[in-house]
Amino acid sequence: MTRTTQAGLALLGLGALYAVRLGQWSRGFAQAARETDARAPLAHADLPVVTVVIPARDEEATIGPCVDSVLAGDYPADRLDVIVVDDDSSDRTAEVVQARAAHDDRLRLVHIPENRRRATAHKKRAIEKAIGVARGTIILTTDADCTVPPGWVRTMMAPFADPDVSFVSGPVRYDLGERPSLFIRVQAMDFFGLMAIGGGGITMGRPNLANGANVAYRRSVFERLGGFSGIDHVASGDDELLMQKMAYGTEGPHAVRFCADPAALVLTAPAPTLRALVHQRKRWASKTTNYTPALQRMLAGVGAFLGGTVAATLALPLVPGLAPWVAGAYGLKAAGELSVLVPAARRFRHTAVLWAFPVHLLVHAPATLLAAALGPLGQFEWKGRQLER
Repeated sequence: MTRTTQAGLALLGLGALYAVRLGQWSRGFAQAARETDARAPLAHADLPVVTVVIPARDEEATIGPCVDSVLAGDYPADRLDVIVVDDDSSDRTAEVVQARAAHDDRLRLVHIPENRRRATAHKKRAIEKAIGVARGTIILTTDADCTVPPGWVRTMMAPFADPDVSFVSGPVRYDLGERPSLFIRVQAMDFFGLMAIGGGGITMGRPNLANGANVAYRRSVFERLGGFSGIDHVASGDDELLMQKMAYGTEGPHAVRFCADPAALVLTAPAPTLRALVHQRKRWASKTTNYTPALQRMLAGVGAFLGGTVAATLALPLVPGLAPWVAGAYGLKAAGELSVLVPAARRFRHTAVLWAFPVHLLVHAPATLLAAALGPLGQFEWKGRQLER
């Protein structure tokens, strides 16, 4: 057996494992959809008091529509508490919120000037400060550049009918706008795929990914576990590191659910430039060193396949005999990824992103490897701050 054949077989073996893993997540996502459809909505008398927490830093252009969408929802007014935490904004963010709060007593503005003295984890501290004055028994978070549908709060509360549920992750996708560029479509498809994978992993009992633009948790559990203690040295991770703290700690994976209901779908803004995208992905990758050993081993397997695919592709001019093996690797990659993307895109009526799949298939591996390498090593920019991981 030649070295080329040995390398090709190893690559296809890693590709098969990658495709199987994605197939498992696809089945998990399908199961989450079935469970969501079978779940009865909460009766009015059973709806909990909910505090929606929105951290905001220099979000003058987006905080108004965000708050308006939350307040326009169909959740009972006497059970909705909305807190915007102004994280030392230098623009009119606070004024925009105060103008709305003057006419709606469900909305409050909290300032956190002490964040100026913090070196990292500013968003976590902002959320903790809001929770300290929250009225709700359930905390529901979103970001200041998001908008939510009318049934968002009610739909995200449905899984909490089960008293064993401590944490609920909800769906998020990018708002494509009217004429999205290929750059926007590719990152939107990648972002959407991560959301679907996260939902599948949660339902299969291996919670891995979540997005702070749409997560909810019991305030009592958050406080009992010490909030973000133990993970407050990491700049990001107010979403999935908290979820993993609950799932792989005292609560167990069964305490985490994914809400696969389109009525809970939150829209957020894509990174506007390549530079912003690089910093975003570096930030996301920076927290992976704090994952559990099992999750890190899973990521290492994915990284081995992606790295092997990139290396084999680059070696093609020197080793033409690798061509059929590389083609097979990309075929396995495409089959696995489409098994997740297609049903998720159909469920959330987001099939427009699938047109970018051929480009994504080629750029995904090198881009992911670059982010994985840079995230744990270097600084990144977030909300105008230079942060360490």
